[in-house]
Amino acid sequence: MAELTIEGATTAPTLATEGRGQPPPAAGQPRPARPQPDFDPAAPQAFQFTGTGSEYFRIWVVNLLLTILTAGIYSAWAKVRRLQYLYRNTRVNGTVFDYHGNPIAILKGRIVALVLVAAYHISFDISPVVAIAVGVVLCAVMPWLLARAFRFKMANSSYGGVHFHFRGTGGEAYRKLVIFPVMLGAIGLFAWSVATSFSRNPGIGFIVLVALVPMLALAATVPLAHYFLKRYQHEHADFGTTAFYFHGNASGFFKTYAKAVGFLFLGSIPAGIFAFLTARVYALLADTLFGWLFTLLYGVLSAYAFYLFVRAYLESRIQNMVWNHTEIGQHRFESKAGARKLLWIHATNLLLITFTLGLYKPFATIRLVRYRVESLSLVPGGPLEDFMADRMDDRVGAAGQEAGDLFDIDIAL
Repeated sequence: MAELTIEGATTAPTLATEGRGQPPPAAGQPRPARPQPDFDPAAPQAFQFTGTGSEYFRIWVVNLLLTILTAGIYSAWAKVRRLQYLYRNTRVNGTVFDYHGNPIAILKGRIVALVLVAAYHISFDISPVVAIAVGVVLCAVMPWLLARAFRFKMANSSYGGVHFHFRGTGGEAYRKLVIFPVMLGAIGLFAWSVATSFSRNPGIGFIVLVALVPMLALAATVPLAHYFLKRYQHEHADFGTTAFYFHGNASGFFKTYAKAVGFLFLGSIPAGIFAFLTARVYALLADTLFGWLFTLLYGVLSAYAFYLFVRAYLESRIQNMVWNHTEIGQHRFESKAGARKLLWIHATNLLLITFTLGLYKPFATIRLVRYRVESLSLVPGGPLEDFMADRMDDRVGAAGQEAGDLFDIDIAL
């Protein structure tokens, strides 16, 4: 909060000092013009990130050591320190963000989330029926957990001392987000029932059917579920008393995912042919085992390279599509993240993390955060002070937030 006070109070003391340090103008002389800001209030205001890898490295090392020494208990405090550093080094229009999460609340939430994850894994050791039952229960509570996660995160985030707020309820989450867990359950039930009913001497057509139906179902479900997720996040968020508005549509998500799958398919064909031919050459020159080991290694590296490309493409396109269709009051956002730049960042980060045995990870985090933050701009539709109002709801639990983290559900928020 100290940083926010300094940021918000820089202009007034400066003007007051200038007024006291100069004699009043003589009679008949015009008063000096008021200093003008060095930016156009109506021009796009780019988000800025001022954090550095060296500063974040010190936080990361301390967090890691204390988390290990306390058997994971300090991880809640580590998360608060990490998010506070990232938030407080993010600014737009000269004003910083801040994070106010309570470590005790986060720790309680993590305990609840850990119990849920443990129950899910233990159920597989008991019987498939119990595992299915636990999975159904987890799918049933997932929308509620998401609603609580978004509410906790927004209520503990602020900009210029004004808190964000999330109005989404559990009922709305079930109406808009239940499609994904229902489809996952239906796909799993279909695969299990087919495999147990026709497991003897399956033909090639049967194998293709069992593999194709879940893939088609996922292809239709994932983009739609992602669209509903982002719509639910943005349409129910407030800054103070000013609501966000999201006017995107599902077709954009389907097109983005379809292109990503197409890139993956087209890229895998020449890579597979090259790997096969190269392996045959090595098999002729050396022993067969060496040739096929080379094929395996090349296949793994190629698959990961395609994964990085598809990930960078999806991250950049989804970020641009979501924020370019998001407004707050009369103001809107503009995102210009590029897939090639993100691919370069992901690839070099991976190499440097590997060669430094993980020590480059905090620097990699800062590189990625800086690029994604600075790809975003706020385009004012009027004076930015108009929407600086305050509204906050403190009555929220942290269970949903931590369960969301453990289940990796918080997608590109």
